[in-house]
Amino acid sequence: MRSLINSTVMAMVLLCATAALAANKAEVSVPFSFHAQHQEFPAGKYLITIDSQHNLLTLSSETNTKLSAHWITGPADSDFQNEKLTIKFDGSGSNHTLHSIQLGNRITTRLDASPRIATRAIAKNSRGQ
Repeated sequence: MRSLINSTVMAMVLLCATAALAANKAEVSVPFSFHAQHQEFPAGKYLITIDSQHNLLTLSSETNTKLSAHWITGPADSDFQNEKLTIKFDGSGSNHTLHSIQLGNRITTRLDASPRIATRAIAKNSRGQ
């Protein structure tokens, strides 16, 4: 009986760890090419992951392992029960630029801003405002 209880507790711990991992990653299919960090990203499937310890978001191509980008994230308004992915783009026609990525309660700053504006936004987020 004790072995059964230990097995059940261990199964619940593993289930919780899997759920937490799932909340820190998402897959998305982008139907158009876009620009981010001075790189051209083709239409395709991408994996977005969050390293919560370091507040680091990574966007990586599922087909081209050399194509990826990393950003520091800050806190975002989010419903704890709804760990959704939101990606925003700017542009028109065939020109799209990545504007921001939010995964759950973490969000990037405005990615298409000039370096000066982005620096101000990072400083403002780090002061908690």
